Amino acid sequence: MEFLDRISSSARQLVSASLGLGVLGMVMWIISVYQANFLQMGQLGLVSVLGWPYFAGLVLVIAALAIELLRIRLVTTRVLVLISFFIVIIFGTASAIEPIAGLTTTWRIAGFAHYILQNGHVLNNFDARFSWPGAFSLAALVTAFAGKASALSFLRWFPLAIELLYLAPLLVISRFSGVGRRAGLLGVVLFYATNWIYQDYFSPQALDFLFMLVVLAAVFAIWQPKTRSGSQFFGPRERWRQSRAIFTRSRVEGLDSITYVNGSTTLGVLGLLGLICFATAVSHQLTPYALILALLACLFTRRLGRPELAVVAAILAVSWLSLGASNYWIGHLSAVFGSLFAFGSTFSANVTSRVTGSASHLLIVHMLILLTAVTYLLAAVGVLRRATDSRALEALAAAPFLLIALQNYQGEGLIRVVLFGLPFVSLLTASAILPSRTGTIRPFLPKFPLFRHGRAALRVVVFVVVLALALATVVVRGGNDAFEAFSNGELYAVNYAYNHVHAGQTIGAVSPNLPYGQRNIESVPVFTAAGGGTPPVSSDRRALLRARPIYIILSQSQEAWGELVAGYTKGWELSLEASLLNNGYHIVASWQTATVLKAGSFGT
Repeated sequence: MEFLDRISSSARQLVSASLGLGVLGMVMWIISVYQANFLQMGQLGLVSVLGWPYFAGLVLVIAALAIELLRIRLVTTRVLVLISFFIVIIFGTASAIEPIAGLTTTWRIAGFAHYILQNGHVLNNFDARFSWPGAFSLAALVTAFAGKASALSFLRWFPLAIELLYLAPLLVISRFSGVGRRAGLLGVVLFYATNWIYQDYFSPQALDFLFMLVVLAAVFAIWQPKTRSGSQFFGPRERWRQSRAIFTRSRVEGLDSITYVNGSTTLGVLGLLGLICFATAVSHQLTPYALILALLACLFTRRLGRPELAVVAAILAVSWLSLGASNYWIGHLSAVFGSLFAFGSTFSANVTSRVTGSASHLLIVHMLILLTAVTYLLAAVGVLRRATDSRALEALAAAPFLLIALQNYQGEGLIRVVLFGLPFVSLLTASAILPSRTGTIRPFLPKFPLFRHGRAALRVVVFVVVLALALATVVVRGGNDAFEAFSNGELYAVNYAYNHVHAGQTIGAVSPNLPYGQRNIESVPVFTAAGGGTPPVSSDRRALLRARPIYIILSQSQEAWGELVAGYTKGWELSLEASLLNNGYHIVASWQTATVLKAGSFGT
């Protein structure tokens, strides 16, 4: 009896230790955020202003997660609390340290919503994204409901908020994925540990990704694969025979899956999912087609019992492209179909063209390539190690790659492919560590025997893998913040120009790395000079003088972009400023990180 009491006391101490480590980790994170100085950011971006308390906090939270995930009695609520801490540390740091929202696209999207809020309709023939106005209209509606003048109040903390919203559907997918509770929760952790893809800013794609996760979570929760009759198969011939069943009529009709939900409830859910598919179709150019491929993958792997849902999603997406987005594709068919099966140009646009810039920028690019490769390699090990009743996860991880064959998406197609497959790749990665051993589809690799301290060894493996991936993500995700994050001075400079410019006049900049576009999108264009001329700074000067913008904004983020990405020499912006001053411009406003020049009389 005394022995049992001692074991119970040790278990309680372990629980207290894990939660205590998590809370201590959050305290360390708060300290690191308080101590960080945004204006001291170096060439490595956000990581350059993070002190040791940040990394200590990250280590403590991951250690707590490793303890909880491998406890004999798994308590989901404790794991969820720690996952929430982990999300805040990974995705809330930039929002907490950087004074305003980063990425120019964020501010332009706020400008689109502001235009709809003011005018009640989209601005035709201005930007292709207005052909998919669903998310912009929703942002305008939420802004009006909140009593705000614009959506700017939502920009800074939106990445953390949307990542937290992803958690619920990810948990449902993991629960019904067939990988087991522990591996499912570890897969959720790995999703956040490897999500370096900075697509969670205030944008339609961030919202549509949430819609996609919700649809797939509902599909996973409602339909399960039918249990196969006969013995479990092992040999290659039997595996091939079972694989051919994918192309049977019963599989296409969804008859190889089963549900325990009654018919009326299923129809109601399908109706709601149809509405979500419609919202997805009118909000983003690419995500609806990723959702269609995902639904087809579920259908052919016995995880979708109603083919009508995939058909409806396809009809809605194609119909909107054909009719609602006609302003976009009329006269731009080459942009839609020009990269069809052009794998060479697609690879160049998505990979080769990005491996440029300074040594520090190349380090970030190489790290993200390595991080992605390691994640997929571990997922491949998970495919070999796990037993299952359905290969839905493998199909869902592979399906987005078909998008690359159709559209390079202006050089961002591969990034989106990785994002669309990441929830399922992460579950397969978790299966490499904690594989399921039950299912009619047997693993390719035999089970590794656990030695005496196997559970402790697994804790160490989980800790090391999650920590290594999370550290790489921290570096990669914030690696471009030296030129993609903005200071208050830069926002003041942009607002100064907007407050003094008249309709029809132009604001100028070297690169688009400024918080502009949030207002007057229909009447005040912003001209960016960077175009790859030789020599670059002289080319930019000539372009600015030819365009003759009434105001030119020079800033810290543009200077960093020139040095890190474009290969400009250090101090290039001071040289450009002196040249502009000698050609009819004069300084009208200045802050520590930005300067506004106004046109006077132009020289030669």
